[in-house]
Amino acid sequence: MGETIYHNARVWTGLDSPRFVSSFRVDGGRIVELDCEHEEVSCESVDLGGRFISPGLIDAHLHLLSGGESLMQVDLSTVSSREEFQDVLAEAHEKLAPDRWLIASGWSENRWESKQVPDKSWLACCGTRPVVCWRMDLHTAVVNDAVLAHLSLPDDETLEAEGGRVLRGDDGGMTGVLQEAAAWYHLIPALPDLPIEDRRVALQSAHQHCLRLGITSVRSMEYSEDVQSLHMKRTESGSLRVSIVLLDRTLPLSLDWLQEARRDEWFRITGCKSFLDGTLGSRTARLEQPYADAHGNQGVFTEHLLEGTLAQWAQEVVAGGCAPVMHAIGDSAILAGLDIARTVGPDIRTSVEHVEVVTDGVLLELDRLPGVRLSVQPLHRADDAVFAESALGAERAAGLLPLASLIKCGARLSFGSDWPVVSVDPLEGMAAAITGHDVRGTAFHPEQVIGVEDALQGYSVHAAEVAGLDHVGSLGIGQTADFIAWSEDPFKFDWTQGKPSIVATFMAGELVEGTLQGAEAI
Repeated sequence: MGETIYHNARVWTGLDSPRFVSSFRVDGGRIVELDCEHEEVSCESVDLGGRFISPGLIDAHLHLLSGGESLMQVDLSTVSSREEFQDVLAEAHEKLAPDRWLIASGWSENRWESKQVPDKSWLACCGTRPVVCWRMDLHTAVVNDAVLAHLSLPDDETLEAEGGRVLRGDDGGMTGVLQEAAAWYHLIPALPDLPIEDRRVALQSAHQHCLRLGITSVRSMEYSEDVQSLHMKRTESGSLRVSIVLLDRTLPLSLDWLQEARRDEWFRITGCKSFLDGTLGSRTARLEQPYADAHGNQGVFTEHLLEGTLAQWAQEVVAGGCAPVMHAIGDSAILAGLDIARTVGPDIRTSVEHVEVVTDGVLLELDRLPGVRLSVQPLHRADDAVFAESALGAERAAGLLPLASLIKCGARLSFGSDWPVVSVDPLEGMAAAITGHDVRGTAFHPEQVIGVEDALQGYSVHAAEVAGLDHVGSLGIGQTADFIAWSEDPFKFDWTQGKPSIVATFMAGELVEGTLQGAEAI
């Protein structure tokens, strides 16, 4: 499509001014005029039928390849009891080829009444087949004896030094539950790789799945090997725009290859990630004070923070031309991440990811760092709100990802999903941020809800900034024309009654998903 005027719409631009326009002109895939005349023009004109239009939405934190692979795995996200858990596994076991490992994901003990963490006895229905069942946060896995036989796990003292845990029963034997480094450093390397063609299909499925949901760009956490063998070789056809954050973390970092890496309007490598702690659900997020329901347990520091090399890691990341990206969920880990952000300075797009347990000490530090980039996931708040009071106590639970307070401190919030940990649907994330409801539909500290515009900015303007994708995220002159058409105006919609939908997705002015019913080219 060449020069085109899109008109008859309510267009939220993402700009300070003008915030809303009724039309825009696109030429060469970029916006060249706002509020333009469409009558008696020689170029093509598209009537948008009065729809609400916004910039394409951006997921600032997901795992694109893992998300695509999760579409091919056994889904445990809806099970609500041990019986359902075992029934799903048994059915999958019957259908799977005998020589394949069974990989499942998505379970959470907070969804069943007993709150019991699964152990290897729950996997007995699969016999001697190796079985791995990841918790929804991907920081805990339960495996059976067939998998444990493949692993060479070090002693508990060594694991603790690595920032990992192997849970044991009263008899001292392994229960099959592996947490943090025990899962990352010892289980993941033992998992059989999917055939490369299956992985290509998974990645393509992930791109298409996101586009259907109105996502046009993502910031994805990936390993260098996968970046070079899969991500970099994709063309723009049927693709998202992708900003990569590298997950390779062993010092010294090997970043020389980035000088020759692909960098264009569709793909770039912008960051490197370090994990500072675990997760709230696994009780491994590092807190300043112990968990309310696990006395003496403050969670764990992990990786560079545990080893005392976090500053060195950040220096190497910046020297390699990337931004430090730090997973930090507990207040103690968040404070360490903010300290690195201060040291690196505002010119580098350093970000702290997740930021769930926000105490007065964290808010005080944020007041001293206005404009700091926080990449957060509203659906994590909705999930973790279910057990926040039992894990943290009432006082600290009030500070579970307090969106309104974070914005008041001047933080720039970019929103994402952490897919496949939770749904990648950005409208579900918006609903969680706007209503403050937990996953059961119950209001959780409604004083921390935010407005529609703040939620839109989190999924567009701020997400583009933290992802280093400055050519998208808003519909200003000179910006790439990635935009979406909504079924309803989100500013007028009652989010407590559900969520709107995305009816059409455009990339560089071209329709790539959906349809504009009643919108005709003239």
